[in-house]
Amino acid sequence: MLQRAGCRKIELSRWVDNTTALVLAGAEISVRCLWGKTMIELGERHVLPGDGADIVVHVSGQGPLVILMHGWPEQSLSWRHQVPALVAAGYRVAVPDMRGYGESGKPHPVEAYALNHLADDMQAVAAGLGATRWVAVGHDWGAIVAWRCAIRHPSTVAAVFCMSVPHAPPPPIPFLDIIEALYPDRFFYMRYIQPEGVVEAEMENADLHDGLKRIYYSISGDGMRNRSGRHVPRESTLLESFDPAPPGPLPFMDDAELDLYVERFRAGGWRGPFNYYRNFPQNAADALAMGDSVVHQPSAFLYGALDPVMMFVPKQLETQRRMLKDMRAEIAVPEAGHWVQQEAPAAVNAAVIEFLKAVLF
Repeated sequence: MLQRAGCRKIELSRWVDNTTALVLAGAEISVRCLWGKTMIELGERHVLPGDGADIVVHVSGQGPLVILMHGWPEQSLSWRHQVPALVAAGYRVAVPDMRGYGESGKPHPVEAYALNHLADDMQAVAAGLGATRWVAVGHDWGAIVAWRCAIRHPSTVAAVFCMSVPHAPPPPIPFLDIIEALYPDRFFYMRYIQPEGVVEAEMENADLHDGLKRIYYSISGDGMRNRSGRHVPRESTLLESFDPAPPGPLPFMDDAELDLYVERFRAGGWRGPFNYYRNFPQNAADALAMGDSVVHQPSAFLYGALDPVMMFVPKQLETQRRMLKDMRAEIAVPEAGHWVQQEAPAAVNAAVIEFLKAVLF
């Protein structure tokens, strides 16, 4: 529900019921889905130079450029439900493997994963595809990168649509100190990730099919509705902090799709994805150096009503409303958890398309 003057209430039920109104028949879609052992193909594969790392990006469609940025622990294929709908709606869609993931470059230094580098990767992708104006769409860490793209590249980022992680200014005290105050005796994954090598070793030695399934299930809508509520001691490991998934495929990801995630993480490793979490001080310093962190472009925010990320720290939405000067929509998707674009693709597709139609040139 929208709380801020100038924003209008969005009726999700209308979107869900009318999703079939997106006419895919007859649309010229270059996206092919190949199920089985190989891969899901999201479009024509390009390798473009980023900010010191090559970025592999899959591109399809014609029209204004929209870049879809994934989060942790995901891959570009987490946007598999959005690409056909956006292409059919008349957009050129670029889906990168974010730095450190999939086939993209994986520099070793922690500082290579600071937000400014990640945002500059996306600007380089847009420039490499010949776009002078483009829209940033992100989920989870991809949302954090998309917010930074809007601030760092205001002359080229026309609008921004983010999911699951609200925009915020740099905190008045170090972020990890806030986490320490909020979770002194309980496990919190961002704190556990800080020592280099510990969480990497855990994930590299784990049964990844079971481990990723735990992560995806536990903070999905189903996982949040059925969560155990158990106390997770501070000294726990990452995978111990997540509830076991029930037998059978996840409602929003079948076993063949889960196997693709497993294959990509086995091939690409974990250091790059975890290095995103090791740059909080640098990211805050860089944000302060750029000014007030206000996003002036048209923006929208969508989240699952059961997403635990929305509960990490208090008043995230209230803070975000102050930071988005042209906020067009704030949307809670009922019953969805953190993986909202996979759990509720119909609602997400319709929301993104309606936003793009309203704001694009």
